[in-house]
Amino acid sequence: MTLLNLGTILKPKGLDGTVKVYSTTDFADIRYKIGNKLFLHNEKNGTLIEVTVKKCYTSQQFDYVTFEEYPSLESIEPFIQWKIVIDKDNAPIEEGLYYFCDMIGCKIIDEKLGDIGTCVSIDEFVGKRSLRIKLKNNKEILVPYIDVFVKNIDIDNKTINVKLIDGMVE
Repeated sequence: MTLLNLGTILKPKGLDGTVKVYSTTDFADIRYKIGNKLFLHNEKNGTLIEVTVKKCYTSQQFDYVTFEEYPSLESIEPFIQWKIVIDKDNAPIEEGLYYFCDMIGCKIIDEKLGDIGTCVSIDEFVGKRSLRIKLKNNKEILVPYIDVFVKNIDIDNKTINVKLIDGMVE
């Protein structure tokens, strides 16, 4: 089973078991749909607990989720800082879209320089995402994940074509 991280439980909100979630999914409205089966994941010990979404709403940049199995403040408190995850096989997306985890390990090919390295992660900063690329000399660079730099992503062939500007690669 390949787990996709949907978000992290930050703290409880109210007495009915609702939790404040920092979501890392672009599909929160689909993933937290009432009745969906998800998992609470403790990364420290690997524990996975299946849960069912009872309700969800968004306020500002956070999602607020309640699970049928944990209907009170006391029952949900032990899960603070746990991840909310889903089995990738049960998380379909539209054709032509892909998961960030599928980009990890892709060969990075620059228009001028050719094969420069490998994508090791997609980092999220305030207001933008960046590809973290491990160059062939073992140094790492960040490339903004925007159309100006990222030209084509081919998950099937595990390649990402980029157009870097002078000075980005030493």
